[in-house]
Amino acid sequence: MPAAFSEELSGRRVVDSRGDLLGTVVDLFIDDVTGTVLGLLLELDTGLDPNLLPWSTFGDHLVVPTEEVASIDEDIHLTR
Repeated sequence: MPAAFSEELSGRRVVDSRGDLLGTVVDLFIDDVTGTVLGLLLELDTGLDPNLLPWSTFGDHLVVPTEEVASIDEDIHLTR
């Protein structure tokens, strides 16, 4: 199930509460014991500095905790 869910979200745009593009989903962070999705791994949009954002990074990617997701439709909308 998590793998199918990951494929469904992969490539989806992630926008902040103002509708500005942050980047696209490249993968999910999943708790390998419980299967709980812990966060989204994003490839940032060109020109964005991850050091100015409130979330941590993993390599060249931004990690957005699932608690920050407000809604999902064509895009993934964040609470802030």
